This record gives sequence, structure tokens and C-alpha cells, in this order.
Amino acid sequence: MTTVEQIKQALQKLDPERVEIEDDSDKHAGHAGNTGGGHYNLLIVSQAFEGLPLIKRHRLVYDQLDTLMQTQIHALSIQAKTPAEIQR
Repeated sequence: MTTVEQIKQALQKLDPERVEIEDDSDKHAGHAGNTGGGHYNLLIVSQAFEGLPLIKRHRLVYDQLDTLMQTQIHALSIQAKTPAEIQR
């Protein structure tokens, strides 16, 4: 299973309506501090984010990806939106 597939699977606990992941790892290969994990851009749309400030939304995502953040993800850019926000 690829890292992108593992990320999608781990985020299922947030019952997302939409998950889009862009793998930017090839643009960052070999830079200082990278111990082999990939670089990803994430858009996740879930009702779980309703009423939460940005920091708590990101915390929910990081909590689901904890093990992957320690091993396979070096950098993660997160856009965490509610369904209503994405429709605007």
C-alpha cells in the first residue's frame, strides 16, 4: 500500500466527504533534514471540522496520521474544510 493510500485510510475516522492528496516528494528529495519521509499536500473536507478553529482541525488530522508522521511523512500541508466552506 502506498503512503497516499495509507493517509486516506487513516483519515477515514474523520468520515471525510472528500480527500485529495498531492505527493510533492520528488520536489524535495535530498534537502536538509529530510530523513526519507515524503512531502504531501492534503485537502480534506469533513463535517468533523464544523465549529473548530484551524489549529484544532489540524490537530484532528495529525492525531489520525501520528504513526505515518513519525515514519513516512516528512512534511504535510493541510487544508481542512467543512462541506459548507468548500461549497462557497
